[in-house]
Amino acid sequence: MKNKNFSVLVVDDEEMIVTILLNFLGEKGYQVTGLNDPAEAIELVKTKTFDIVFTDLMMPGINGMELVKEIASQDNDTQIIIFTGYASVDSAIDAVQQGVYDYIKKPFRLEDIDKILTHALDKLVLKRENVALHLEVEGMLSQITMLYDISNIIYQVKEKRYAMEMLFDTMAESMNIHAAMLCEHSGEDADFKATYTGKDAKSFKDVFKFSTNSKINDLTLCSDDPTILEDPGDSINLEGSRLELPETCRRIIFIPIKYQGELEGFLVILEHKGHTYSFKDELTLLKILATQIAPIMGLRKKSPKGISTSKKLEPARAMHSLIKAELAMSDTTNTPVSLAMARLVASGAGVDDSEFSLVREGWRNLVATQLGPDKQLHWAGIDTLLIMAVGGNPVGLDHHLANVRHEVENSKFGAETNAKMSMAYSIQTYPFDADTAKKISNKLSSRLFYDASEIKFSK
Repeated sequence: MKNKNFSVLVVDDEEMIVTILLNFLGEKGYQVTGLNDPAEAIELVKTKTFDIVFTDLMMPGINGMELVKEIASQDNDTQIIIFTGYASVDSAIDAVQQGVYDYIKKPFRLEDIDKILTHALDKLVLKRENVALHLEVEGMLSQITMLYDISNIIYQVKEKRYAMEMLFDTMAESMNIHAAMLCEHSGEDADFKATYTGKDAKSFKDVFKFSTNSKINDLTLCSDDPTILEDPGDSINLEGSRLELPETCRRIIFIPIKYQGELEGFLVILEHKGHTYSFKDELTLLKILATQIAPIMGLRKKSPKGISTSKKLEPARAMHSLIKAELAMSDTTNTPVSLAMARLVASGAGVDDSEFSLVREGWRNLVATQLGPDKQLHWAGIDTLLIMAVGGNPVGLDHHLANVRHEVENSKFGAETNAKMSMAYSIQTYPFDADTAKKISNKLSSRLFYDASEIKFSK
C-alpha cells in the first residue's frame, strides 16, 4: 500500500498542529492538504474528495461536526478522524456513532496519528476491495445472464453463419475479445482448422490447423479441459508451421467444445493485454460460450441448406449506423423519434429450417401492417427488427407492439408452425431516454434481452 496514493485533509484552527501534521504526513508520502479555516474546508470538500480527513471538533465559527455532515452528504467513503479535548469526549463519541471513523485526544503523539491513520486506511482499502468485488460479481452475473439469454435466441437461428456472427459479436462487445477462432473438423490431414474468426484473427482462417495430438510450442492439447499457452512470444509452431502472432498476445486459450461426449471442435482465443475481466472470470465466460456453441455444432452437422435470406436483411452490426443516421435527421428536423427492437422468440428447439423463412417474413408483415406505412423497418438480425417511428410516440408504439405479441402468441400471423411463438421488444425515445446513438443502442439491446428472458411458455 503506497502512501502517495492516499490524500489527507487536516483542519484545525491551531496553525502549529496543521504545520506539524503537514510535515509529518508529507514525509511519509501522503498527499496532504492543511487548512486553519473550517469554512474554507467545507467549500473544498464540495469539489474534492479526500481519503482521510483529520478535523478538530471544537473550532470558532464553524465546528467540526458541520464539516463532518458536509462530507457525509457527498456519499463517498472518506474516513473521518476527529481531534478532541478531554472536555468534549462525549461529543466525539456521539460523532463516532454518526459515522465518524474514530477520534484522538489532544494533546496527541505523532505515533498515535500514525497508528490510527494506518488502521483507517486498512479499513478504507478493505471497503473498496469489497465494493470492487461486488461490482465484479454483479458484472459477471450480468454477462452470464446475457450469454444465456443469447443462447435462448441463438438456437432459433438455423443458418450457422449467423449464429457464429452473434457469438463472435458477443465476445467482441461484451468481453473485448476480438481475436477468436472456431476450429472445426476439416476433413483434411489436420483434424481441426479455423473456420470462423473474429475481426483480429481473420489472417488465421483456414491456416490455423492442428490435431488432438498436436504440440503447440511443446504444449500438448487437452480434449477435456482448457489448454493455456502462456507468453507465446511473437510466433508459435503449429503442425510444423510457424505462425506469426500479434505483439500484444499474452496467452492462447484452447477451449474444447464437446456435445454429448464427442469432441466437436475448439474455441481458440488469442488473448491480448487489457482485457475486461480477470483471467479466472474470463475463462468461466469462455466455457459458457463453448457450451452454447456445442449444440449448434453437434446438431447441425447434417443440417439442410438453412433459411433463405432476404435482400433486406441488415447485419446486426449495421444497427448502430442506422440509429445514428436517424438521430442526426431528428436533430436536423428538431423532431423526436421513437426506436424499438423486436425479436421473434420460439420455445424449445425453435422453428424447423424449412419453416423459419416463412415464419420470419410472416412476422415482419404482421409488424408492418400493425404499425402502418409511416414506420421504418430494418432487419437487425436474422430474427430481429429495428423499428423507427418519427414523432416520438412511445405509448402508441408500445400499444401496437403489444398487439403484435398477442397475435404472434396466438399464431395469427400467417405462418404455420408447431412451435410456440412469442415476441420480445424494447422501446427508446430520442432525445428523452438517451442522447447518443450508442446509449440508445445499448439500452435497446439490454432491455430486449431482459424482455426475452422474461417470456414464459406454457407446457
